[in-house]
Amino acid sequence: EIISAESFGHTIEVYAKSGRYQARERLYQLERQLDPQRFLRVSNSVIVARSQIQRITPTLSMKFLLTMADGRTVTVTRSYYHIFKEYFGI
Repeated sequence: EIISAESFGHTIEVYAKSGRYQARERLYQLERQLDPQRFLRVSNSVIVARSQIQRITPTLSMKFLLTMADGRTVTVTRSYYHIFKEYFGI
């Protein structure tokens, strides 16, 4: 089960419950394959699984910090702030 995916140039790191995997494609290509009801893009380089977010912490600069199921912290950037709020009804 996917927790999140992060883009590094032409490579994507996919973080899953079973481990970390690399894929040689663009993030937008992966995003098209994922269910938009279950996955959300939170920055230009990160997609997260809604069910894998353990904690949402607002910051003072119109961002959110997400603590994921694997313990990693992901930032919702200002560009995606309002989309994120609407998605979660915050």
